[in-house]
Amino acid sequence: MWPMLRALSIRNFAIIDRVDLEFAPGFCVISGETGAGKSILIDALGLLLGDRASAGLVAADHDQADLSAEFELPEDSEALDWLRDQALDEDRRLVVRRVVPADGASRAWINGRSATIGQLAEIGERLVEIHGQHAHQLLARPAVQRQLLDRRLDGSLVQQVFAAFAGWQAAADALRRFEQDCGDSAQAELLRFQLGELQALGLQPGEYETLAQEQERLARGDEIRDCLATARRALDDDAGPSVRDLLLSACSAIDRVSALDTRLQDIAALLEESRINIDEAIAALERADDDGENDPQELQRINRRLEKAIDLARKHRLRPEELPRLQEALDRRLEDINQQDERRQKLTRDLEQALAAWRQASAALSAARTAAAMPLAEQVVQRLGALGMDQAKVEIAVEPDQDQAPGAHGYDRVRILLSANPGQPPQPIQKVASGGELSRVSLALMISAGPQSSAPARVFDEVDAGIGGETAHAVGRFLREAATGTQAFCVTHLAQVAARADHHYRVEKSSADGKTRIRVQPLDEAERERELARMLGNRDSASSLAHARELLQN
Repeated sequence: MWPMLRALSIRNFAIIDRVDLEFAPGFCVISGETGAGKSILIDALGLLLGDRASAGLVAADHDQADLSAEFELPEDSEALDWLRDQALDEDRRLVVRRVVPADGASRAWINGRSATIGQLAEIGERLVEIHGQHAHQLLARPAVQRQLLDRRLDGSLVQQVFAAFAGWQAAADALRRFEQDCGDSAQAELLRFQLGELQALGLQPGEYETLAQEQERLARGDEIRDCLATARRALDDDAGPSVRDLLLSACSAIDRVSALDTRLQDIAALLEESRINIDEAIAALERADDDGENDPQELQRINRRLEKAIDLARKHRLRPEELPRLQEALDRRLEDINQQDERRQKLTRDLEQALAAWRQASAALSAARTAAAMPLAEQVVQRLGALGMDQAKVEIAVEPDQDQAPGAHGYDRVRILLSANPGQPPQPIQKVASGGELSRVSLALMISAGPQSSAPARVFDEVDAGIGGETAHAVGRFLREAATGTQAFCVTHLAQVAARADHHYRVEKSSADGKTRIRVQPLDEAERERELARMLGNRDSASSLAHARELLQN
C-alpha cells in the first residue's frame, strides 16, 4: 500500500484567500481557464514538501501564508519509518504545516512538532513526486536521462557507487593535504636549523620563569641582605629591646600567676608557642643571610641565558616561555617529514584501493544499466506508438569510460537517441525532437521508468503541453496508469485527459473590490460535463456538451 494525500488547506497564499480540499485515491485532474491559477495549488504543495519560500508568495494585505496537508500512511510505508526514526510519528496520520511570513523566515511543523525545512524535504521525497510544466525541457540534460534509466535499477547499486566515490574523494583529499603539508626539501632544512637552535639552548618547560625569578633575586642581593638584617635586629638585638626579649618577659610574668587562674594557662601556652616561632624565624633569617652572598658569575650566566631565550623568541614571534613547546612541535614536524615517504606510500595505496572499489561498483552499475536500457527503450517505443509516434525508434546508449575521473554516478555516459521518422538514424533527443515530440517522449519515459522513489503520489503539472487530437486520449490513459494503486494529480487543459479522471477539480478566478481571488471546487457529474465542454470549446454548445458526455461515457 501507498501513503495517500487526504487533505490540502491553503490560507492567504498568492491570490488564494482560503481553500480546503479533500482527496481520494485514484486519478485527480485540475482544470480551469488559462491564468486561473491552477499551478498555484502545485506550488503550495511544493512548499509543504520543502521547496524554497519567498515573502512574495504571501497574499497582499496579509501578514503570512498558512499551508497544511494531511496524509494517511500505511504500516509498511517508508514515510512512516522515517517519522519513527525522527520520533515524529503520530499513529498512521501525518500532518505537515508551513507558515510563510511576509517578513522573516518561514516555519514548519510535522505532526504538530517544530521541524526544519530540510526535514520537510526529507519526508516530502517519501510522499509526492512532482513533474513540473517544463519537465520535458529537462530531458535534454544528460543527468536527467541517466536518472530516468537508473529508476529501473536496484537502488543499492547507485548507492554503492556514490559511497565508493565518497571514499575515493576522502582518500584523494588526504593525499593532497599531505603533499601540501610536506613542502619541499628547503623547508626540511629550515626546520632542522630552527630545531638545532632550540636544542642548543635547551630551555626546559618552566625554566624561563625560574631564571627570571633567580635573576631578580641576585640583582637585588644587597637589598635582600639589608632587609634580613633589619628583621633580625627587630626580633633579637642585644643593643636594645627586641621582640624576643619582650616575649620572654611576657612569658615569665604569666608563668608566675598562671596557677591562680586556669584561663591564664591558655594564654601561657599561646605565648610559649609564639616564642618558639620567633626562635625559628630568627634561625631562618640567619640561614638566609648566610646563603645570600652575591655570585656575580651566576648572575652573568643567567643573564646570558635569558638574552638568548628572548632573542630566539623574538625570531619566532612568540613569548620566551613558549620556546619548549615550539621545540616539541618542530621536532614532531621534522619527524613527520622524515617519515613522509612511508606515509605517502600508505596514502597512495589507500587512494588506489578506493579507485579500485569505485571502478568495481561502477562496473556493476554499468552492467545493470546496459541490461535495463533495451527493455526500457522498447517500452518507450510502444508507448510512443500509442501517442501517435508509431514510426519512432528509441535507443538508450550506455557508454562506459573506465578511464575518466571518478564521479558520483559511475563512469557511464547515458544518452537517449531518437529517430522520429523512418530513414533517419537515431540522434540525441535534444537535437531532433520538436517541442511536441519532446513532451511525448518525456511522458513515455516517465511512465515507463516508473516513480523516482517510493513516493505515493505523482503530480503532473501541464506535462501534456503541445499535445492534442487523438494523442491526447493516449496521454489520458497514460496519466491514469500512473495513478494505478496510488494517486496521481494532473493540471491539464485537455478534455481528453480530464475525462479519464476519477475526481475533477475546477479552478476559477474572479475579481471584486479591486482584488483578484481564486477558488477551487470539486465537480459533480453535471458540472464536470460542462467543464469538459468548456475545455472542448464552449460549455453552452450542444455539440461540445455532447462530445463531453461521449468522453465521459467512454
